[in-house]
Amino acid sequence: MELLSQPRDGELIDATSTMYPSRLVAVRGRREFGPSTSTFFGYVVGGSGRLQAGSFEMSLQPETFFCVPGPAMVEIDGLAVVIERLGYRGIPTAGLIEARGRLTYIDGCSDTILVSPPRLGDPVFNFLHFPPGIQQTVHSHPSIRLGVVARGEGHAFGPAHGAKPAWEIPLRPGAVFLLHPHEMHAFRTTASGQSMDVIAYHPDSDWGPTDAVHPMLNRTYRGM
Repeated sequence: MELLSQPRDGELIDATSTMYPSRLVAVRGRREFGPSTSTFFGYVVGGSGRLQAGSFEMSLQPETFFCVPGPAMVEIDGLAVVIERLGYRGIPTAGLIEARGRLTYIDGCSDTILVSPPRLGDPVFNFLHFPPGIQQTVHSHPSIRLGVVARGEGHAFGPAHGAKPAWEIPLRPGAVFLLHPHEMHAFRTTASGQSMDVIAYHPDSDWGPTDAVHPMLNRTYRGM
């Protein structure tokens, strides 16, 4: 896991050389984003400000998330985290995270899909909730994961692998990270401590609508 525990303005995690070119940047102030061939997924850890992307404008506040195609401008008097997916044109989306996820996830966790893939294979922006006392099963993902700790605190850890020793990293709000494809890892929270919430970006998906299967078409009945 690559981690920036207290990212400075403009500090980034670069994953543009991966199969799904992406990068994460911390914003403390004002920053312009482009080009029009990229889409930007963001989350506000703290502070207030504004987002502008063409005719789409919104005020930003803590716990706000968004997705906008570029070019875009983010201005914040606290900390916002913006993840760029190169070569993808998303649909403008925004909202606030909730107290816990709408869907069940492994080992007692829950998640919500904040930004769904418009088509099968497109990127996904997720909210993950880890209640107190969670000890996740060690697992991996087939593509990179970029994320930010939104609320609470916990730890990320991984097993020894070859010459690499076992590792454990504390996580607190504002910390950003990159998990490499198939990197073995897990998260934990303490039984007597607080929960932890993480915003996780997936650059691809194995789920979503297609031209042949989608709700509008599926619920259209032709003829008598």
